[in-house]
Amino acid sequence: MIVIQAKLIFLNQQDKQIVLDLMRRWSSCMKFAYKRLLEGYDRKTLKRDLQGTFDLNSRYVDDAIMKARGVLESSRQLDNNPKKVIFGGRDLFKKLQNRHINGKEYQKLKTKWQEK
Repeated sequence: MIVIQAKLIFLNQQDKQIVLDLMRRWSSCMKFAYKRLLEGYDRKTLKRDLQGTFDLNSRYVDDAIMKARGVLESSRQLDNNPKKVIFGGRDLFKKLQNRHINGKEYQKLKTKWQEK
């Protein structure tokens, strides 16, 4: 697999909002799929439910399920409790949880954590 990182540059704010909305829905879909995989749902049922719930096409839903399954398998291989997985990064979560920062810096970190 080849991974390419790129910075998206938007000509207007509307395009940026559309992409951010898509990213949020996909991220939520992946987290939802992870929870349902823990409950024992199969892929076909999960795919059908996720497409209706998050208004994503089947390719995006398949990718979300695949990523959720990978996170679940990784957690089990590392002998961690799969129910205690934190999406968005544990360090960032701890900073937000402790609330040692205030104002704009806190809001920036909160937004960053929600978008992961």
